[in-house]
Amino acid sequence: MGTKARLKFLNRAARFDADIEFVDVINCAVECGDLTPPAGAPLFTHVEPERHRRLSRQQPNDDNRQHVAAHLRKTVFSSYIKDLYEDFSAYLEEIIVVSRKGFRLGRLATAHKVQLDANDILDSGSWEGVLGLVTQSVFDRLGGMSNTARILQALGDLLGLELDDSVVTAAQPFVDLRHLLVHSDGIASPEFCKAFPDFGAFEDEPIRLTVSTVQDARIAVTALVEHVDGKAIAAGLVTAEDMQ
Repeated sequence: MGTKARLKFLNRAARFDADIEFVDVINCAVECGDLTPPAGAPLFTHVEPERHRRLSRQQPNDDNRQHVAAHLRKTVFSSYIKDLYEDFSAYLEEIIVVSRKGFRLGRLATAHKVQLDANDILDSGSWEGVLGLVTQSVFDRLGGMSNTARILQALGDLLGLELDDSVVTAAQPFVDLRHLLVHSDGIASPEFCKAFPDFGAFEDEPIRLTVSTVQDARIAVTALVEHVDGKAIAAGLVTAEDMQ
């Protein structure tokens, strides 16, 4: 039992599961020669020059076949890491919304300075509308942070949750990895290598994405969502209508 926000995250995160498995199947098929035409040409079985112009122009050899398969796998894995982060961000936004009754005005005023336009307040039409404006403003500020630990600390301060640092820390490298994939094409920065020495990344080199990488990311981020969800429910911040 958890929140509807949690269930949405799990469903979103599962969208790529079949893609991850299928791209691994394709890679295995290429390595085993199952997609190599009997005559060795074209590059792959079923490649047609008019439909697959770029593939048909490549030299039909094993190196090119493996290069194409590896690039596809890297692209799918990278998309998975990016999407997982977006799904996690969407979860955080929803859990803030459903937990808004847990906002303590004194705590909010102390921990988060929020500035709202007077016209926006008047146009909100109700106290619920004002809370919606405050929620969005708070989330915008949280969204501006790049460090998961800081985001979760701010969320914990806002809602009065006591989160386990080890669960947050386990997810942090995959959140930072997403930033590297988006902003530096997956090249490991000195900061990343120093912060996560056991990740196996090398400074100024592309971070190698494997099946284990995406599986570990899924496990760590899902565990973080489950942890936040459980804490919010245990604190009595979630109404029955927001449970699933």
